[in-house]
Amino acid sequence: MLINKKNYILIFCFTFFLVSAYAQERPKIGLVLSGGGASGLAHIGVLKVIERAGVPIDYIAGTSMGSIVGALYAVGYSPDEMDSLVQLQDWEALLSDQIPRADMSFEAKLKVEKYFYSFPINKTGIQLPSGLVAGHSITNMLADFTFPAYKVRNFSELHIPYLCIGADIETGEEVVLKTGVLHDAIRASMAIPTYFTPIEINKQLLIDGGFINNFPADQAILMGADFIIGVDVQRVLSNKSELTSMVNIMKQMSSLTREEVNKQNRDLCDILIRPRTKGASVWSFDMVEEIIANGEEIAMEHWESLVALGENIRKMGDVIPIQRAALPRIDSVFISEIRYSGLENVTEEFIWSKIDLPFPAYLKPDQISAGLRRAFGTNYFSKVTYQLDSINNGTRLLIRVEEKNEDQAHVGLHYDNLFNASLLLNVNFRNLWKKGDQFNIDLSLGENPHFDASYYFLTHKRQNYGFSAEYNRIVAYDYLEGRKTGESKYHDVILDIATRTSFNNVFSLSTGLQGEFAAIAPSINILDISSFNSKMLNFYSHLIKDNYNRMAFPTRGEKVEVLAKLLANFTDQGLYPAFIINYRHHRAFELSQRLSLQVGFNTGLALGDSIPYPYRSYVGGLGYYHKSVFPFVGMNYMERAANHAMVGVINLQFNIKGNHYAIWKNNAGKSFNYFHELKKHETSLFGTGLTYGYSTPFGPIEGTVMISNNSLKPLIFINIGYWIK
Repeated sequence: MLINKKNYILIFCFTFFLVSAYAQERPKIGLVLSGGGASGLAHIGVLKVIERAGVPIDYIAGTSMGSIVGALYAVGYSPDEMDSLVQLQDWEALLSDQIPRADMSFEAKLKVEKYFYSFPINKTGIQLPSGLVAGHSITNMLADFTFPAYKVRNFSELHIPYLCIGADIETGEEVVLKTGVLHDAIRASMAIPTYFTPIEINKQLLIDGGFINNFPADQAILMGADFIIGVDVQRVLSNKSELTSMVNIMKQMSSLTREEVNKQNRDLCDILIRPRTKGASVWSFDMVEEIIANGEEIAMEHWESLVALGENIRKMGDVIPIQRAALPRIDSVFISEIRYSGLENVTEEFIWSKIDLPFPAYLKPDQISAGLRRAFGTNYFSKVTYQLDSINNGTRLLIRVEEKNEDQAHVGLHYDNLFNASLLLNVNFRNLWKKGDQFNIDLSLGENPHFDASYYFLTHKRQNYGFSAEYNRIVAYDYLEGRKTGESKYHDVILDIATRTSFNNVFSLSTGLQGEFAAIAPSINILDISSFNSKMLNFYSHLIKDNYNRMAFPTRGEKVEVLAKLLANFTDQGLYPAFIINYRHHRAFELSQRLSLQVGFNTGLALGDSIPYPYRSYVGGLGYYHKSVFPFVGMNYMERAANHAMVGVINLQFNIKGNHYAIWKNNAGKSFNYFHELKKHETSLFGTGLTYGYSTPFGPIEGTVMISNNSLKPLIFINIGYWIK
């Protein structure tokens, strides 16, 4: 491989000049890393080659993804360590601020998880956010990665002096970031407009520096670099024949705005390395391994130039190398003080109860981030980040929050071939009458409307108090041997006063008193079922455990519900008490990377001389359940009704590829009025079905073909999106 003549001459002349001048300091090498999103991970592969060639780096300047890789190298990470770090990340979760379900508060699991889009509401109406993603997850990842440099406030004091580039969105000026909190500077440099929200530093609102200077070789020279190695992963401008689509034209326009600056900075480079991973783009984080490998491959094309540079520097003999002490690798710091910034309507006691860390104590960065995820999982904040400050008796942990001060609206969609389409809406109002309180409205608009309004006084302890009002209307059908024989409209109104306690984002215990009115009015009635209405006063206790790893197609964890309700049923004939027990227990086991087993047991027991229709045990259908309705594969919705029901569940779930699943569903159960009927064959039910499932941001898409012994006629059930309950 021939040495690039320009590079060879420059290296030779430059080295000769320095040696002949008896310089006391070797030439300083500057490394410049461009932005480019996922393509910028090629910088790691280039660094592997630079290190093998023995070239020391004295200054680093980077933008956007180049600012991340450059900062990690400046802190003291080796290229191999960086390779491992980026390959272990869940980039989809990081770039979308997804919180692991285990870190969601119980209230967030119940109220927010089923909606696919949220937006704030203020006094002027609905407001779109300044970016799709606030950057909670990526900021804390950067804080964890740069943990060894938590004391550094001047980036020239890093293992390698460093700077990155941001852009002032207000003035359009380039902002050179070389002091302050390191992870904040990186976060500003990579704040892609409209995707990430801007970040304020020193009263300047900053976005991705790539829109002004995406390849800051000029800044590396100003730092003091004598020789520039540039790594530019930016896309090459398209030619006329390629500009045939709106997308390509928009990409071209974005590149044109900074092309002149890029040309000038490329001309400043003595060695210019330009990786180009085939098929990779700004968002190709699923190609991490290929992108890093391509960076290494393209850097090897400059191997002789890099080796010559390294050898000439080493041949200087008595030239004194620049000495810098590496930052010490620490795994924890002693937190002796805690401060908060950004809190207005949420109390310090409340947020600390969610963070739930020991204090004072030695804490690791991953412990701190895990605590902040739990606070973020309450859905009270757009982001919860941290910084560490060295103080006399240890370290101060500054917890920085951005509250969701605005009221929030959430939107979801649902469709199934039983109830047809529904629009799901949720509105959350906060701090209406008392600091920290919440007023929620859930609404499902469709053939079977649902309304639920609740108000809770949120305390800093685990226990909350409140009340709610709920309305449901369901079109229910009567069946005889699998044949539809009647249609009824069911209505209920429930007023509830309750106390609710949650534990560790997994358990919730509610206890309360309900006033309930329920009515059934048959509209098509072959079996001559009469109308029914009842007024009830109920005392109940409801325990839920939910640690599924995800809401749709879970592969690990379990969900348990135990409801005990004492009914006082007031009728024209007098008062009829009844006792209702519902127990649902489902658990998922991960058998292999693609195969999981889901087992469960559901039972409903209604004890009393006269059981109200709404509290009989209904078996049949998939998905939505209300009160004592138990899903059963192969049967119509609520097809079998009796006082008691028991249903066993065995599902085998196979991950075909990506978000595609195949599930073999099986149920076996009993539906009976009296316990002595348990042995009777006619009370036994069996069902099986095959489901294709696809997980989307809008919720699951499922299609099921199923059959049961209740009716040998195959049934097809289609479900799109989450149910409101």
